[in-house]
Amino acid sequence: MKTIGGSVTALGMIFSCSEVLWSRQLFHSDDVTIQSINFKSQYQTIIAGNLFIHNDLHGIAEIPAIIVDHPTGAVKEQSANLYATKLAEKGFVTVSLDLPF
Repeated sequence: MKTIGGSVTALGMIFSCSEVLWSRQLFHSDDVTIQSINFKSQYQTIIAGNLFIHNDLHGIAEIPAIIVDHPTGAVKEQSANLYATKLAEKGFVTVSLDLPF
């Protein structure tokens, strides 16, 4: 049993590490600039997020924008950044947020 438990733990660590490396490659786009942002909520807590802007859109006054959030139990880096990047590539300004609660 100890060997099986140790193997399962090691296997879980391998999957976790490979998922982190895979997600870094997946969320990268040479066409999109990402900027970290944070602001206070109505309850005075700090909300962390990322702002995504297509490189060709800098300096344009009016651009459609979309706020992207993540599923319950996740953080913005797991899914919201992927959608925000892909939408920014299509010409939207996007913001992915870590939901406070």
